[in-house]
Amino acid sequence: MNPFRLAIRLITLGLGAFFALTGVIGFLIYRSLPALIGMVIFLIGGAIVVLIPTFVQKMAARAEARAARKRRSIRDPEKSPRLRALVFAAQAVGMLSLAYTGRLWIIAFIGLIILAAGHWYANHQIHFKPIPWVRFLIFGLFHLVFVWMFVGIFIGQPYPQAQLAMLGMAVVSWELFSRLNLISGLGLGLINLYVAATLSRDVFFALFLLAFVGLLLAFLWVAESEDGVKDNPIQLTIQNSQLPIVNSRNYILRFSFLLLLAVPLIFLLTPHFAGRPLIMPISLRVPIRSGAQAQIVNPAVPLVQIQGWSDGESEYYYGFDTRLDLSYRGGLSDTVMMFVRSPAWSYWRSHAYDVYDGRTWTQTSPDDITTIHREPGNVLFEIPTPPGEPLPRAGEETFVQTFYIVQSLPNLLFVGGQPRQLFLAADEIVMDATGGFRVGEPLAPGAVYSAISARQEVDPATLRTAGTAYPPDLLSDYTQLPATVTPRTRQLAEDLTRTALTPYDKATALRDYLLTIPYDYFPPPQAPNTDAVDQFLFVDKRGVCEQYASALVILLRLNGIPARLVAGFGSGTYNQITGYYEVRASDAHAWVEVYFPGSGWVPFDPTPGWTGDPQTGEVKRWVFSSWTEGVDLPRIELGGVGEAGAAVFAAVAGPLGVLFALAMAGAMGWGLWWLWQWWRRKNPPRPRGLQDHPNRRKILRAYRRAERKARTPRGAAQTVGEHVRAAPALTGLEDAVNIAAYRPNPPDDEMVEAIKHL
Repeated sequence: MNPFRLAIRLITLGLGAFFALTGVIGFLIYRSLPALIGMVIFLIGGAIVVLIPTFVQKMAARAEARAARKRRSIRDPEKSPRLRALVFAAQAVGMLSLAYTGRLWIIAFIGLIILAAGHWYANHQIHFKPIPWVRFLIFGLFHLVFVWMFVGIFIGQPYPQAQLAMLGMAVVSWELFSRLNLISGLGLGLINLYVAATLSRDVFFALFLLAFVGLLLAFLWVAESEDGVKDNPIQLTIQNSQLPIVNSRNYILRFSFLLLLAVPLIFLLTPHFAGRPLIMPISLRVPIRSGAQAQIVNPAVPLVQIQGWSDGESEYYYGFDTRLDLSYRGGLSDTVMMFVRSPAWSYWRSHAYDVYDGRTWTQTSPDDITTIHREPGNVLFEIPTPPGEPLPRAGEETFVQTFYIVQSLPNLLFVGGQPRQLFLAADEIVMDATGGFRVGEPLAPGAVYSAISARQEVDPATLRTAGTAYPPDLLSDYTQLPATVTPRTRQLAEDLTRTALTPYDKATALRDYLLTIPYDYFPPPQAPNTDAVDQFLFVDKRGVCEQYASALVILLRLNGIPARLVAGFGSGTYNQITGYYEVRASDAHAWVEVYFPGSGWVPFDPTPGWTGDPQTGEVKRWVFSSWTEGVDLPRIELGGVGEAGAAVFAAVAGPLGVLFALAMAGAMGWGLWWLWQWWRRKNPPRPRGLQDHPNRRKILRAYRRAERKARTPRGAAQTVGEHVRAAPALTGLEDAVNIAAYRPNPPDDEMVEAIKHL
């Protein structure tokens, strides 16, 4: 078998096995109906990839058989309809992948129309001079696409860069005349696929990738198997038996094999620092310019205030507000609200409540905020320590979370752990008295921000010895109780903690008791003139997370322990394939924070089915991260070239650093020189050909111009004489072209001048 075709066979078999294995592993991990459907789709996709070469080979054989029956030669590869159809399909796949990931269906529809028209025009004009007004039109459209992108940035169009990739590829298709141009068209389709990959957060994108790879392999197969010569009427080559015959396919196969071995090693050895983002978060929308505000803007609040319930289809949690009414009922939908990339498991906290009146939770001073401005020339916000939290410790373990907003969310910033820094495209943010962060406007789909947080983990032994030396202001604020608290609630708080000796033991005893109460999305409505916690504990004996958290806070406060109710999202579902936490509307949650002197606010979750001790999980790090512990990487601020140079120089300063840098530079220089010598040995310079004489080139160029003007391209098997006799407009060129192409002596100047006057 041809080595090239064998390579395609091996690649398709490997891809098919990869997709099949991915589907099976996904099903074994999740064991659900969607996972089963996904496994079937991946198995079918893998089978399609494996069968693509066979299908293309049969189609090519049928085309050749039909051509032989009709006694005509195979089309010139430069005008191959099959290659053009494959390129069009691959570009359409790239465009549709962007339409799916960015919800840009209208732009994709317009782009597909322009793309189809462009390929039709390029195929029709392949052997003729392009029409001038069409070329000017394409030039103007291409600039209009860039103008549209910049306008889209300022008017808030979704993903203007993605729209540029789609429309730009469609406009450029009008210039895809030759086979080389078609290959560049595949590159444009790959760019669209890459942009879509940066926006995709689910495994459905793999289907677009599968289709593109299949079409790419089909293109390579057809391009290698088609007969004919390129559209080059005169192509002279010098045969030199002394030059070695180099089989480039063997080198390609060897390189591909080494690349497959190197990729896992590169991935294994590439640092994945959990404590600092390697790439700054990028928002594809206009930065938030509105001034940060204390008020929470939640689209659900007006609706909930009117209805007071949710039928399980809502995407907005009524707890994301400055007040939380415990009389509301209902569940939330499973719509994905955001994706989170984090090396550690965590709850994503928004804000907390401290005042309870028997029915509603509120914040004592919602206007008590601290405005935080970003650093000049940067998107970095240094976060001050919130009240009651311990100061940052030297050498504390930190991790990075990046949040990708999918649906509109309130103007709250959700963060895990104890935040130290925020990276956000905004001018300012505010922090309330409970450590919650807000911006000036709701978070729109496509917004991206990152946070660096300290891992929040305190062992039980430390909490048991924390004591009760609470700050007076904090004690008065977070032990507030309303007059509606009933005697039986007070008695229950005393009975459950009778044998507990420390605040931590009391908190765990109360939490464990609440975990025994059944969970119910639709508990009975709250009766008039009743306390919500009392009704939950003694009447309904079932409820939702807000009622569990409220009960734990009140029971703790009855024991003199500072506590508050917290709102946010649970961690969501971790997708083993994409590496993201998929946070849905139904993951909106309420839990409790308990204050311990020296440790700050520690989370407790009394809701059944959730994590009772929701402290930050273990931070997953690079396999060789222990080698880099204690290494302080230089911080390079944006906008300061001088400071950046100084920081880089400081990292390698000192005698050992300079010697090491010189040694590395010498090694790299020697390696580059060796590679150059190796390339020269493998690719020696070829002798100059006959066409290097200027008179030969002038006559051959005149011949090509004449055939384009006459619209009679020379056939692959035609001689120059046959071509001239078939096209009367070329009369007078035959002798000059034959002399220029085949005679050892070049044409003289008189012959060149005579050709100019024809």
